[in-house]
Amino acid sequence: MKTREDLLRSPTYWLTDMQIEVFNLLNTYMEENNLTQKQVAEKLNVSPSYVSQVLNGNFNFTISKLVELALLVGKAPIIQFETIEDILRAEQLQKKAEVKFKRKKTADLVPSAVKNA
Repeated sequence: MKTREDLLRSPTYWLTDMQIEVFNLLNTYMEENNLTQKQVAEKLNVSPSYVSQVLNGNFNFTISKLVELALLVGKAPIIQFETIEDILRAEQLQKKAEVKFKRKKTADLVPSAVKNA
């Protein structure tokens, strides 16, 4: 079984993550603007089959095409790099905060008569 760190060190993980992000951007843009795949393809100067591949998660894009697509949907393509260790540390802190929140929420549900008994 792969660990979370193994996944974060996998190029396939990050490519899939980016493909999902691009799909979400494009799909939302098409829905909000009532556009067809053909219309989006014309705006990007690509074939309708390319747009179909993007929406099916079956593509590998160039950086220039990624920039074009982001700008088409009104988004700035900002790329940042973080160490795997920083990501894992942030995830651990997030989990601790969620556990603490759930405990507090559960404690708040206990009637005051029970708390004071």
